[in-house]
Amino acid sequence: MSTHRSERRDDHHRPRFHVRPPTGYVNDPNGPLLDGGTFHLYFQHVLDTPRVGPVHWGHATSPDLVSWTLHPHALTPGPGTPDEGGCWSGNTVRVDDRVYAFYSAFTRGDRFQPVRRAESADGFVFTDSTAMVAPPGPDEEPVQFRDPFVWHHHGRWCMVVGAGLGGDLAQARLYESTDLSDWAYVGPFAGRPRTDHGTADDTGIMWECPQYAPLGEWGVLLVGAWHPDHGIMRVLVLAGRDGANALTDPGRARQADHGPNFYAPSVLRDPTGRILVWGWATEGRDTAATIEADWSGMLTLPRVLTVTETGEPRWHPPAELVGLRAERVDRVEGPLSAAHVVDGVPAQFELELRLTAPSQDHPATRVRLVTAGGDADAEQPEQLTLAVDWSAGTVVLDRDAASRDERSHRGTFTMEDAVVSTGTDGRSVDLRLLVDGSVGELFSATGQVLTTRFYPSGAPPWTLQVDPGGAVDGEVTVWRLRSTVGSAAG
Repeated sequence: MSTHRSERRDDHHRPRFHVRPPTGYVNDPNGPLLDGGTFHLYFQHVLDTPRVGPVHWGHATSPDLVSWTLHPHALTPGPGTPDEGGCWSGNTVRVDDRVYAFYSAFTRGDRFQPVRRAESADGFVFTDSTAMVAPPGPDEEPVQFRDPFVWHHHGRWCMVVGAGLGGDLAQARLYESTDLSDWAYVGPFAGRPRTDHGTADDTGIMWECPQYAPLGEWGVLLVGAWHPDHGIMRVLVLAGRDGANALTDPGRARQADHGPNFYAPSVLRDPTGRILVWGWATEGRDTAATIEADWSGMLTLPRVLTVTETGEPRWHPPAELVGLRAERVDRVEGPLSAAHVVDGVPAQFELELRLTAPSQDHPATRVRLVTAGGDADAEQPEQLTLAVDWSAGTVVLDRDAASRDERSHRGTFTMEDAVVSTGTDGRSVDLRLLVDGSVGELFSATGQVLTTRFYPSGAPPWTLQVDPGGAVDGEVTVWRLRSTVGSAAG
């Protein structure tokens, strides 16, 4: 996929079971497709990490959501064509014997990226790119326009495109078609004036990468909040009633992921009706560090999106991810009354944490991934910390001390509603943390998720320390996870 130098095998930050090519810059996942029993996953790929070249669509396939094979680019910018600046985000659909890719044709300096369509017989190479949708007219004071998402809805083909209009109005615009060729503008599918300026709930001045998932009577819209001063911000989820021409009565926009490193969602409905969502795991370190490493970005693991009876979104790891487990490193069960230590933790591991505290007033339980010891100049060890706050019902991830490299980003992040009542005064928590070198994806059994990046200077094996904060019951299990991403022969 790249003519750059081969990957460094001694780079313990590099992922081994998250999808990305050996070198270059990776961002948005695009158009996941299940075709003939094979999952196809596309993604934005620039061959060089400084991002001098245009965006291509990278391509990986899997039979099981666990093992992935990288292939040559599926969609390549054409010199002298409208997409010569890059084939940017979109999605795919299969109709009869063709797979259609809808995407934004990028022109540098242009705020409007027209939608184009390419086609393929097998999903491996797309050709015959043609124009589909023009940007909104100047009377609407458009600010930005990009990123189509196409799906079959209420008897016809629908497309939402991310936009920002005058007055800081973020919007997903709806188009319809009977043949995937001629598209007519219907109106705003959903929109919201900017709210919560400068906070974690800032809705931005435009929405990119809109994705829609009907789930029974409910409809869930995922969007990336964007602002010209801040760039990408966060993924928002809006849940409302599934209407033919609009998302009806959506509730408040809320964060889809409680961490700092999840963006650009991409949706696939499998034949069982399950909604799978991938995202871009953003870097969490300065650009200079990515250029030095010669790689940047990866795709998250898939996560399953559901809604409660009241339309509350929930996120869980798909059952297939158990297939990542190679062997158990350690397990402790029963009452924990003193700190427990697990040695020999590899760079690719899963932590299962199921604990019950006797009361909500129990002191916090902390789990520390220690990656380098203290020294004369820094007594605190290099560590990533999870803290279960039994009283507040939250789990807090702290990466302030997770790396001694000053180019690594810091911060603490809170997962709400992760702790549940046991029916008495007790409290319980059920967590799964999957770590792949420099990325951690934390899932709670209550349906919350938190994605973070961190860059330990200390090479594995690492040490896991569990400080229960007093007597708690339950089990702690650490698994070594397999390396599952490889390139196709030739």
